[in-house]
Amino acid sequence: MKNTWLPALALALLLAAPAYTLGVRDGQIAWRGAAPDGWHLTGASADALPAAADRAALSQGLVFGTRAALTRALEDFCS
Repeated sequence: MKNTWLPALALALLLAAPAYTLGVRDGQIAWRGAAPDGWHLTGASADALPAAADRAALSQGLVFGTRAALTRALEDFCS
């Protein structure tokens, strides 16, 4: 007999995990934490990114499951 509940459990755990979002607000790279405390502007201009693909990805919004993943992305985009 197959365990049909495993995919549902995996999806539930994924949806319950905290999410961090990296995006663009007011022309600046910004992030939002798992708690609904609003956007935090980094002071780095999104237009200053050299790669058009990076600018496009940020305008769509990038979601990260952990604070560590968000931190790595912030270091990549803002340095």
